[in-house]
Amino acid sequence: MFVLFNIKKKLISFLLLGTLVFFFNSTSFAEVKYVETNAKGSGETFEIALKKAFTRAISKVNGVSVESESVLKTIDKSVTTNEGSSASLTRDLQQTINEKTKGSIKTFEILSETKDSNGIFNVEIKVTIAKFALSKTAKRKRIAVVPFRLNVGRIELENFSPDDFRELLNQKFSTYLVQTRKFTVLDREFEEEIKGELSNLVESENIDDQVKIGQALFADYIVVGRVDNLEIKEVEKKFLTSEKIIKKTMGVLNFSYRIIDVPTRQIKYSSSVNLEVNLKKQNQPLVYLSDMTAQNAGVEVMYAIYPILVEKIEGELLYLGQGGNQIKLNDQYSLYERSDEKIKDSYTGETLGNVETKVGLVEIVDSNSKFSVAKIIELNLDLESNFKPRKYMIKPFKSAKKLKQNQAKEKIEKKKKKIDETY
Repeated sequence: MFVLFNIKKKLISFLLLGTLVFFFNSTSFAEVKYVETNAKGSGETFEIALKKAFTRAISKVNGVSVESESVLKTIDKSVTTNEGSSASLTRDLQQTINEKTKGSIKTFEILSETKDSNGIFNVEIKVTIAKFALSKTAKRKRIAVVPFRLNVGRIELENFSPDDFRELLNQKFSTYLVQTRKFTVLDREFEEEIKGELSNLVESENIDDQVKIGQALFADYIVVGRVDNLEIKEVEKKFLTSEKIIKKTMGVLNFSYRIIDVPTRQIKYSSSVNLEVNLKKQNQPLVYLSDMTAQNAGVEVMYAIYPILVEKIEGELLYLGQGGNQIKLNDQYSLYERSDEKIKDSYTGETLGNVETKVGLVEIVDSNSKFSVAKIIELNLDLESNFKPRKYMIKPFKSAKKLKQNQAKEKIEKKKKKIDETY
């Protein structure tokens, strides 16, 4: 039996910590700026023409959003005059619109008003409109991790609930994607809390708060998945040459996942993670399993969408456009050169990618949250003189992974032999 340290409390603490990490890594810091634009409107009355001009001006700056619609409704109620001319509107409406829209319309000026032979009013206005300027991070490819599904009938856990693992896996997956710094990761687990906070902005007098309403981002991709099998159990092994019995706590997991393009519903990538690991030394087996699952799946997602590129070269050092926890010191990667030559599918005519040639081997010597540094171990060409952006990339060195597995296997065999000799 593995040790339990009040698992519920630990899960809650972990989730709170993960949420804070997620927030500070993914918050889209932005600011309100004011944009001046001109727009025209036509209608049977001066009021209708003016309202249409406002509609076009606001749509040009902020598009169609909840906030835009709210401002337009306010203007629709405010733009009323018995005199039917710009004089009264300029005099009486300037301050009213500014106050009613809580600063979303800072100023406006009627540049011209005419009435044609058919009795149609034509109005041109100049408007200063508040715009919520998103930061560069919010303009990255947007991805959301949807709460994973569970095949409850294939999950066997003592002292844990399947939902405990699901929550951990979702949080680990989101954290992994945030740390890659390649995506704008959108939250899909705390929808109610987010809606509650946004509702508080409605009553705010702060223009920064008002403009934020309706600026919700929508995902380009969603990550969906299902835990098909999960089991944590104790197994016994008895050696043939002795009566010695060794007990192990094993974790077995099968997790399938997909990356779906939201607008087209096309499956862009699909794969699975299959684990069978010894949990004997793990006091928090669910945390360990969820971490391993997210790491394995996250690496595949990253290489499918964003291969790690060489961004800069200084002598024998390569600066890579990827950092975070997924880049480990001393790990080795194959170095590839990507040519401009395309590979096409003969049946569909689709481009499968560029021709890539392996040109060397590198090893990670330093890493931080934004980038990492690798040292060249082997190289078949003059890298520095041929360098240009997006030309070189790295991929996991499969032989190195196999070597580690063989070394681990040899270590286990030695331990078994020593136990047999002792007993």
